[in-house]
Amino acid sequence: MAFLEARGLRRVLAQAGLLAGAGAIGALAFYLAFLRDLPDLQHVDDYRPPLSSRVYDRHGALIGEFYTERRRLVRLEAVPEHVVQAFVAGEDSSFFEHSGIDYTAILRAAWVNLRAGGEIKQGGSTITQQMVKGLLLSPERKVRRKIREMILARRIEERFTKQEILYLYLNQIYFGRGAYGLGEAAQTYYGKDVAELTLSEAAQLAGLPKAPSRYSPLSNPEEAERRRLYVLERMLEEELIDERTHAEAVATVPVLVSSRNLDDFEAAAYFTEQVRRYLFDQLGSDLVLRGGLEIHTSVEIGAQRAAVDALRKGLTDLDRRQGYRKPARRVAADEIPAELERLAEENGLAPPAKEPDEEAEERDESQLAEAGSEEPPELPRDRSLLGVIIAVDPDAQTARVGFAPHAEATVELESVAWAREADPSKAPHPVKKIDRVFQRGDVARFRVLEADEESNAGAAGQDPRVTLDQEPIVQGALLCIDLESDEVLALVGGYDFGRSQFNRVMQARRQPGSAFKPLIYAAALERGYTPASILWDRPVVYVDETSGFIWRPRNYGRSFYGPITLREALVRSVNNATVHLFRDVGVDFVIGYMRRLGIESPLNRDLSLALGSSDVSLLEITRAYAIYASGGRRVVPRFIRRVVDREGRVLVEDVTLGDSSELDPEAGDEESQLASVAAEGPSNGDRIDPVQPFEGSDLDGERVIDTEQAYLVTDLLRAVVTDPKGTGWRAKALGRPVAGKTGTTNDQGDAWFMGFAPQIITGVWVGHDESRFLGWGETGSRAAAPIWVDFMREVLKSRPVREFPTPESIVFARVDRKTGLLADAASTDTVFQSFVAGTEPTESARSAQTDSQGRRLLRLDSF
Repeated sequence: MAFLEARGLRRVLAQAGLLAGAGAIGALAFYLAFLRDLPDLQHVDDYRPPLSSRVYDRHGALIGEFYTERRRLVRLEAVPEHVVQAFVAGEDSSFFEHSGIDYTAILRAAWVNLRAGGEIKQGGSTITQQMVKGLLLSPERKVRRKIREMILARRIEERFTKQEILYLYLNQIYFGRGAYGLGEAAQTYYGKDVAELTLSEAAQLAGLPKAPSRYSPLSNPEEAERRRLYVLERMLEEELIDERTHAEAVATVPVLVSSRNLDDFEAAAYFTEQVRRYLFDQLGSDLVLRGGLEIHTSVEIGAQRAAVDALRKGLTDLDRRQGYRKPARRVAADEIPAELERLAEENGLAPPAKEPDEEAEERDESQLAEAGSEEPPELPRDRSLLGVIIAVDPDAQTARVGFAPHAEATVELESVAWAREADPSKAPHPVKKIDRVFQRGDVARFRVLEADEESNAGAAGQDPRVTLDQEPIVQGALLCIDLESDEVLALVGGYDFGRSQFNRVMQARRQPGSAFKPLIYAAALERGYTPASILWDRPVVYVDETSGFIWRPRNYGRSFYGPITLREALVRSVNNATVHLFRDVGVDFVIGYMRRLGIESPLNRDLSLALGSSDVSLLEITRAYAIYASGGRRVVPRFIRRVVDREGRVLVEDVTLGDSSELDPEAGDEESQLASVAAEGPSNGDRIDPVQPFEGSDLDGERVIDTEQAYLVTDLLRAVVTDPKGTGWRAKALGRPVAGKTGTTNDQGDAWFMGFAPQIITGVWVGHDESRFLGWGETGSRAAAPIWVDFMREVLKSRPVREFPTPESIVFARVDRKTGLLADAASTDTVFQSFVAGTEPTESARSAQTDSQGRRLLRLDSF
């Protein structure tokens, strides 16, 4: 008996051992499957999610963002109670009661999914589980992930308070449209802070986390509205709001913002890209993209928008002067209906898909016809649209353009009179017949005319009027510096950042042409010349002794003036007189002078340098002109004021724009074509290496030239604008003191205008990326100056009219325009000219020595 009992005991123990072993194996398997690599909750304790770094203009307006996830943190105390209640009611009504898992909700969801044949129709996740999934786990729908999620949810609830869990949840979840977290979602959808959200807006946002794409108020407004109403109903059922509040919220449909500062982001794109490149280099991409930095810059977004508008208008006007470059394609007449269907999709004018109508079969034919009729879609005025020419009416001089079925417009000859056959070598002339521009089936881009552009604008019942919208192939750049703060006010590196990210302010070097002349004349003033000194404008031939190259510089008008004052030579931008002056001043002296001005690019050691044959960047030459505009002081333009991290620490401060050496060394063939243009004129191939590099902020404010010399150059450049014969005459349209100079290369491949008011300096360049002929008559005065004028008119509007300050040692004298001597009764053409005291002429025109034929004897050996 004892034996049997002992044997039974061994059996029991063996079974217990097997069970224990099985349990251990099961526990080990469970551990390996679900617990072994669970995320460390320390990550939650140190919650530091990726935050967007934001770029602000000088007044605090948002102009750009850098991010991997667009998010802004919001403290729970800053979230209104009704916003929290909306999320709790919509996502997890028992949040404040459960311990991380709502078993009732899980069973309910399982039953719904079972009835759906196993398809996942409903989830039972709590807010805690959703936070765990978003922060610690992947979003995949698998049993293993769900079990791990539940385990972590329980642990989270044991370690954190409900308020802390809500904080993590509201800042972590995705709301669609690229917005992570409640703070970013409020800005993205409504353009406001979380504290400003209404109950209706909170309900709409609370409906998004479940399925951001499905319930998006942009792509699925009907589903979004159903979800918003569901959240409000749940709030009413949970007695979080009363009947009256519920009714008011239901009736108040949220109004979405059209864009998130996208217009400002686009306008500032070249500038913010320069900011990004610098910060990536200095701070690293990870900190910039994820660190939530506040980047305060110098730019003024109003000026930046004005710069973009002026540049695009100027380039569009130039492009139209070259003519119409033919339609994108042409379709046969019988293909036009199919083409309209394609264009409807491309233009975004196709009607939205509708839900099937179960009652459609019961309608009669007339009802169906009525249901099928649609209102013509409204053509957007803010973008270019592809259209097809449906018909051309030579008698009415109009054409009909289709953009989609039932979406048509009229184009009139008056608005496309510029659209002659493209030929840059010929002078522009208007087209006089509409059928010379369009044929039926032509597919091209059009833009809806604004009311004040239409010939019969606003007439009741009229179709919209459109015009051709040909995107320019010519490029341009603009840089504006605030002389009162030495900060970049506006920077535009091309026509469209989306089309080309190459920054033509910083990265391109081009021949400045005549825009280089004032720097030569300034060097001459330092050598002892005065504005009344006599130069010789006469034909000359230079032969390069090494290469044998023969160079015959010529004036733009092919005429020569003989003896001419320094002032008059600059006002008229006389080439030969400038070359003679450059030779007399000396190549080495001029190059050394250029280095002092901050011109670091290699310079030709030959006489062609006088006419701007060496390539420089827009930044370099604008910086050089700024020395005269600021009274002789070096201007190092700042573009970043400070960069602050999420803890409020200043990481970077007072950053200046680099020089043109920032050309991308890795640039491909396309960009390398922008970096150089062959110099015209004699050259032995030698280049001058940069001397005493421009060191930036260390030299900021240093006096480079005398105040008196700076004023003389400024006064001469004012004469370029005010004198009837001056090449800068277009700038007079501003009606205030300004100074400036045009620039045109010999082959008319580049056009410039450099100019300034006492407070602001702006440089403009226009040209093709691959240097080639700009077009008939496209000089700096015609191609670049209008851009400068349009921009400066806008940016100076809010600034007081000021005169250029005159140094005490400057005196004025009325001189004879031709001889440069003091004017007297015999003088018929005089100008009021400034001089440094003691250098003004003392001899009058009448008392000057003359030869036997009455011509004045000039002593050039004194120069």
